[in-house]
Amino acid sequence: MLHRLLSMVLIVAGMHVRGNGEARIASLHLKGNTRLSDHEIVGVMLSRQGAVFFQELLSRDLKAVEAEYQHQGYDLARIALDSVRWSADSLFVDLYLGVFEGPKVEIGEIRLRGNTALQTEAIMKQFETRPGKILDQVVLEQDLRSLIASYERIGYPFAAVRVQELALTGDSISPRLRLEIAVDEGSKVVLSEIRVTGNKETHEHVIVRETRIAPNEVYNEDKVSKIPQRLNRLNIFSSVGEPQVYVNPAGGGLLLTVQEGNTNTFDGILGYLPAARTDEGGYITGLISVSMRNLFGTARRLDVRWQRDGKESQEVGFNYSEPWLFDLPLNLTAGFSQRQQDSLYVKRNVEAKAVLMFADAFSISGSIAREEVIPSSSLSRAFVSRSHSVYAGIELRFDTRDDIVSPTSGANYRTGYEIGTKNSAGNPGASPIPPQSNVVQRVGLDAELYTSLFLRQVIMFGIHARQITSDNLEIGDRYRFGGANSLRGYRENQFLGSRIAWTNAEYRFLLARRSFFYLFIDNGYYYVPADAINSIASVQAFKYGFGIGIRLDTSLGNIGLSVALGEGDAFNEAKVHVGLINDF
Repeated sequence: MLHRLLSMVLIVAGMHVRGNGEARIASLHLKGNTRLSDHEIVGVMLSRQGAVFFQELLSRDLKAVEAEYQHQGYDLARIALDSVRWSADSLFVDLYLGVFEGPKVEIGEIRLRGNTALQTEAIMKQFETRPGKILDQVVLEQDLRSLIASYERIGYPFAAVRVQELALTGDSISPRLRLEIAVDEGSKVVLSEIRVTGNKETHEHVIVRETRIAPNEVYNEDKVSKIPQRLNRLNIFSSVGEPQVYVNPAGGGLLLTVQEGNTNTFDGILGYLPAARTDEGGYITGLISVSMRNLFGTARRLDVRWQRDGKESQEVGFNYSEPWLFDLPLNLTAGFSQRQQDSLYVKRNVEAKAVLMFADAFSISGSIAREEVIPSSSLSRAFVSRSHSVYAGIELRFDTRDDIVSPTSGANYRTGYEIGTKNSAGNPGASPIPPQSNVVQRVGLDAELYTSLFLRQVIMFGIHARQITSDNLEIGDRYRFGGANSLRGYRENQFLGSRIAWTNAEYRFLLARRSFFYLFIDNGYYYVPADAINSIASVQAFKYGFGIGIRLDTSLGNIGLSVALGEGDAFNEAKVHVGLINDF
């Protein structure tokens, strides 16, 4: 008996002395396992054939195997080291493990303690972990996190939940688990104040109103977690921290930390278009847009735009936005634009729009507009008559992009409908048209989708469409498209029609957060109805363009360069566009 005891002591001593990384595992033998195969057990262990033998590592491996059994419902399962056999030179070791699996153990009872704000029945309805089921640690953790989230939604941001006891009940033939969950609800928080730090130019009330949290509102984690996204959509902050909740004798509050960025943007595009005929020279086109997004620290916005898309065609315009009218999520915008189209006509548009922000990504707006077309000369009156139109419209917007400049996910959708009356003064030219009044309808759609299939690669697909219908459509009523912002590979506003559509597809390779190289292909369609008075037949056509481009985020701003070819173009007919977006 003494000799046997001494031998066991020597084996244990040898395990601790020699199991220190000097030997490798020659073989691993399992006995008693039927529910899990040898391969499945060894798969969760680091101590396996050929590995260096460490006693501490083996102990951790055995616990990992027991955890895998428990995950599958065998809470009584145990695995132990039966024996260790060393080679004569102590360089190799054979391990023999014994497994006791036992029966599957179902949950017999779940007890909740400490919950008063939420009733036990309501909590158990939300739980996936229930009596009669096998305990799954992952599912249980999800249930506990869901319970904490439920408390946070009803004003308990400091709630904590933990498993207080997990015990076996019943006999060895039909054991059951008793699960006791302790709930510490903490104190209920009513947000009596919101403090802001880091703002220098932006007024504090401008930031607070954007949170959409009313005074003395009960804390709601879902609502609070959306505050950074709401503030970032203002596009006036370089960073927004996670809101911090606090409690003081006066009640509860939120601390918002922001860092203001550059709130003004200069956006310029310079393009060179080669000559359309051999007896002509190429010419420069351009677009300049200046946006001031935080006038006087109030989030008011002013946009000014100028564009030259032909030798004798240019357009100017501005828009002003007044946010949160009457302290409601209602923005009021007013805009004016004027276009000189060659030597044919001048087109002016005045518009007012009210935008109601229903949610963070969704808004609906109503608008009224007045549009006027003025022939530039008596000769041009033969092609376009003087007219004015009044429109009323509605528009829906949905924007979930994760970044405005360089999105990697999300969608940007807009659809609008306008109806109005066009009053024409008639055409005293070669084919006289009497004065008339006609109903005009306009519809438009813009949709862009961004998705990332592989790391640092983004696919962008956009579809755009416009249509105008009326019994009296003239050249000044038609839509224009083509160029850097629509159908690339063609001159700016080269095509016009009463019904137009185009798609943009880009495959982007991200070089940095807002820098990328991309390949693109665009497709376009336009339709011009027949003109019976001037004996002109209807026209429709499909076009495509393709090319490459790059955008780089530099100290000067975000610089873009693209080279595009249209259908049938030779390389020397490529359209080159250089753009700069600079915040200041």
